Parts: sequence; C-alpha cells; structure tokens
Amino acid sequence: MLVIPPTIGVILILIGIALFIADLHVISHGLLTAGGIVTLLAGGLALLGAGVPYSGLLLGVLVVVAMLMGGVLFGLLGSLRSSKGSPALTGKEGMIGEVGTARSPVGVNSSGWVFVHGELWQAVLAFAPEETDPRDGEPMIGVGHKVRVVGFGEGGVMHIVPIGLPGRDWDVDWPG
Repeated sequence: MLVIPPTIGVILILIGIALFIADLHVISHGLLTAGGIVTLLAGGLALLGAGVPYSGLLLGVLVVVAMLMGGVLFGLLGSLRSSKGSPALTGKEGMIGEVGTARSPVGVNSSGWVFVHGELWQAVLAFAPEETDPRDGEPMIGVGHKVRVVGFGEGGVMHIVPIGLPGRDWDVDWPG
C-alpha cells in the first residue's frame, strides 16, 4: 500500500492558498483560482490518506473553502459575461442619448453652451434641419430649449440635436 507523507498534503494546501493570493494580483480570468481549488482538495485528500489526526475535519473545512472560492469565481465570471454587451455608463460614450438644456444660443457653425448631467459643455448643432435656407442665416437653438446629445467632435465639443418633431416643434430659432 502506498503511504503518502503528510508534508505533501501540507505543501499542496499551501500552494492552493498561494494560487488564491496570486489570482488577486494577476489577470488570469480565474484559472489560478480553479488551480487553487484543485490543489486545496488534493492536499486535503493527501492528508486524509496519510492518516493525520482530524484529517476528516480538515478535509471538510477545505471542501467548504473550495466551494466558497468556486462560487465567488463563477459568480464573478457570470457577472462579467452579462455586463459584456451593455453600453458604457461613464465618460463621453455614456452621455450619448442624454437630454440637456441650451444655456446659450447654439448653431451648426457657432458653438454655445449646453447643461447636461450637472455640467456645462461646449456644443454645436450636429446637422441643420432640412428646411434650412442659406439666405436665412445659420439655424440656432435658443436658450432654454431641450437638446439631445448625439456625439462628440474635436476637442470634446458636444454634438447635439433639438428635441421635437420635424416640421412642428424643432426648437430652432431663425435669425431675422
């Protein structure tokens, strides 16, 4: 019969703990944690086979720790997978589609100020409405009108469009 020295079990348990700690500092996508779970269980089985006193209790504790670590690992991996396709919530990308208020006149070629998310942003109209006549001058969004963010240009200038139905309530002021 093969007798396993108890030091092998202790070494395997220590390697498992080291793998858990290493996984906190290295991007391994959970592979080190999975290895730590396997070595913890192997170390517990080695101690059980070596005839160490209270090895059954130790094995039970190791199984509980391994199950908890596995649950945390798979829980984190599952939440990462589910958030993979969701839109950005921070930065400029997270502001696209948000509604703000014009604080100064904003045109296609002349920038103005828009209040979005508690901040003032320099903005320009993303495009001129189809009813634009070059002889009438540049279409402008007046102060206090609601606008929607559609993107960002050079230097962080926000591109906006007025909120309203085309032809009815464009919220665009025409000079003159």
